[in-house]
Amino acid sequence: GGGGDKPKLIHSNPLDNLDFTSPEFVAGVDKLADFLNIPKHPDHLITLQAVASFISTRLHPAAIQDPTSVIPEGQPFDLKANGSSNGGQQNGDIGMMEAAQILRLLHINDLRLLQTRINESIVSVQTVTANPKTDTRLGKVGR
Repeated sequence: GGGGDKPKLIHSNPLDNLDFTSPEFVAGVDKLADFLNIPKHPDHLITLQAVASFISTRLHPAAIQDPTSVIPEGQPFDLKANGSSNGGQQNGDIGMMEAAQILRLLHINDLRLLQTRINESIVSVQTVTANPKTDTRLGKVGR
């Protein structure tokens, strides 16, 4: 027998065989979105991303035990009352101005999350580097 025979790889992941464009798959995504009350996007794969995001942030075991831990707190932001933050541009499509304002608020939220992660990273690095113990046996003075 030849020693160069490579073993066959057997794929056991059933997701490898899924057809993401099949009508059944699209219908399943729509059904999930309806069940979770998530608005549908014309592209079912974007809807699937929204479903996955919702499930991973809101339906993990800790969130189910304490739903208040994942529900954002604070006062609702009234876009109409706070319309002056659009750079003084009052002319134009109101829907576009509101969309731009929502995107700005989401961006601020992302920046705050990034800042929190940066701060957590700094703290974790400081726990490693702060108060180093000096090993005097390793140091040599002179020759």
